Amino acid sequence: MEFDAFTWIQDGLWEELEKQGFRAPQPLEDQAGKAVSFSTDEVAYSLLYDEKHQRFQLRSTTLTEEGQPTEWRGLSLWLFDPAEGTKGDADSILNDFLEVVRGPKRVAMVQQKKTRRTKDNERSVDPLFFLNRLVNFFPELKEEINEEKIVYGQVRAVTFVRSQVVPKVSRLLKSSPKTATLEKLGSLLGDMYKDGDLDLRSVVTIALLNQLDDQDFETLKPHLGEELQKAVRFTRKLKGKKVKPEKKKKEKKVVARLDDKH
Repeated sequence: MEFDAFTWIQDGLWEELEKQGFRAPQPLEDQAGKAVSFSTDEVAYSLLYDEKHQRFQLRSTTLTEEGQPTEWRGLSLWLFDPAEGTKGDADSILNDFLEVVRGPKRVAMVQQKKTRRTKDNERSVDPLFFLNRLVNFFPELKEEINEEKIVYGQVRAVTFVRSQVVPKVSRLLKSSPKTATLEKLGSLLGDMYKDGDLDLRSVVTIALLNQLDDQDFETLKPHLGEELQKAVRFTRKLKGKKVKPEKKKKEKKVVARLDDKH
């Protein structure tokens, strides 16, 4: 019997979200592929399988008074090929999604029935999250990330991307990869830039894309998202340039003057 990854992940999410007061999953129309939504009166989560890009995405949104979703915001993204994906792969995706919806901030948002979110909450994807997603393209990164944590106690995102990720991406781009591979990589970078915090945006543009030579960059550029393409038009102009620190201004001495009275 063929394994149904979508149903497996959907049921696992429902088991957790039911405890938080969400209603049972309902089919959701989405041009990208199969989707369901889990909702309360104020907020909703959605599980989407993007058929074109072969990836699962967990999203969230607030609901209008009529119960209609506003703009969906991506929370987590995983590649999954139905022809090659295993139950173990589906379990990894489910566990990651569960970690997101069980997060203290997420649970508090639901319990307090917040109807608005700040930009900081919307852009909650950080550099480590991005690096873990790159493991789908470069499996050896998983061990290298663990080594980085052991040696330095954390992942030095900028340094790690420049030393470990950039060479791998460059080799991939020079190997005449299939268009589908370029689309998946470009789509990941675009999504990470769109949903990432300020640190991740800098990692994607300055630490990664700006380190690629012109040939590699032009190979990947057409597959980047529209928002990221606009950003790199500016950041590529900074490639190879050193930004000089602002010169310290001389302090002016204030002299108190007393008028002599004669």
